[in-house]
Amino acid sequence: MHKLGVVAGVVAGLLDVVLIAVADASAGARVMAQSFLFWSVAGWLVVVSPSRLAPLLHGVAVTVLLNLPWYIAFGPGAGHWEHVPPLIVMSIVFGLGFGVVRKKAA
Repeated sequence: MHKLGVVAGVVAGLLDVVLIAVADASAGARVMAQSFLFWSVAGWLVVVSPSRLAPLLHGVAVTVLLNLPWYIAFGPGAGHWEHVPPLIVMSIVFGLGFGVVRKKAA
């Protein structure tokens, strides 16, 4: 289960780095590394953490909760409210993916 969580997180991290590179070519290596590390750990955490929720619901709920600081930092904190909806959608999509991995690992 731990290995699947790490793999899910690394895949999500790589996908996010690609999305950042496409959406904002000026984003630096620090932002990309930060994002990759966050998703790598988040994927592992979502897959291995205990819960009585259904796997897909667990994946989405935990992923959205873990991303709350990002919503604030990149949305109102940076004066860019328009960044919040895509961040939420990405969190839900990645959370569903983590939930699928969690379900397969169980």
